[in-house]
Amino acid sequence: MSGLDDILGSVLGGQGGQGGGGLGGILGGGGGAGGAGALLALAPVVAGLLRGGGLQKLLSQFQQKGMGDKADSWVKPGDNHPLTGDEVRSALGDDQVAQAAQQLGVSEDEAAATLAQVIPATVDRLTPDGAVPADDEIDRLVAG
Repeated sequence: MSGLDDILGSVLGGQGGQGGGGLGGILGGGGGAGGAGALLALAPVVAGLLRGGGLQKLLSQFQQKGMGDKADSWVKPGDNHPLTGDEVRSALGDDQVAQAAQQLGVSEDEAAATLAQVIPATVDRLTPDGAVPADDEIDRLVAG
């Protein structure tokens, strides 16, 4: 694994594409792929959110919906404030959640819940020094 796969692997319980726990636990026992298949399904969803200045845009979407304190906690060192599926829907919009659900092969509620767990942890991993990296650095990680 490299780049985004490494980030997702560590975000999803250190399991990466090895199956068990991690993303399978996030998605729940029913529906959707588990293990490596689920990780592979999630990578394009997260990559789409992050590419081409997407990390800053993503953070702005949460800030504009009154969740700036949560978004700031993901960037800054320390504990990450949790996110709910409803908050993901509010910030990203139903269309983006529906697209993620289709890519993951799960219901929209499951996709929103999955993104609610993955977004804070992924942003945290991408901002270890408490600052948002340059867009080209994010793109390099996503392309990796």
